[in-house]
Amino acid sequence: MFGEAAVREFLDPWHPRASVEGDRPERVFVDPERVLDNITLALHRFDVDIDSPPAFEPDTVTVNELSVMLDDPDRAAAMVAHLVNIAVQLMAARYPEPLVRFPLPETYDLRDVDRLAVGDREHGLARTILNRRLAADEDLHPDDLVELLRPLGPGGQVHVLVALCRMYRHKLLALKHHTGTR
Repeated sequence: MFGEAAVREFLDPWHPRASVEGDRPERVFVDPERVLDNITLALHRFDVDIDSPPAFEPDTVTVNELSVMLDDPDRAAAMVAHLVNIAVQLMAARYPEPLVRFPLPETYDLRDVDRLAVGDREHGLARTILNRRLAADEDLHPDDLVELLRPLGPGGQVHVLVALCRMYRHKLLALKHHTGTR
């Protein structure tokens, strides 16, 4: 049913494997904390190397892990809150606060830059969530996001996560350019 090596990796607290998949799609066991840890590591990697892969690559978070995490609105909100909180913490540790807190303007459209295929609703929600966190002195709590994300469904929530990751990259690029770091 489950590969012995995969189970060993999953049970090893030092291995990044966040799930074990059975022979059927409905047989996926996911460690939500490890998924969040893997996203954190990917964001750190992205902070250091802007050309590294985005946080949602198969080696960081698999499609099956995302589907399990996004099956529950509370877990989806936890993922979104975690992603934006870590992104802002990383930027605040390296760049001047006024630049970090500067919001993405209403005219900013990720789709013009990346040709990302996300809808207006998902794009606007991602920008709103990131701007809300940029303006706050404290981390966003998942409870603040559940009702915002609930109407989207899992597919829309994936688009919000991907858009947030790309917005973080653009914000990092702007900060690096403005401060002369690379």
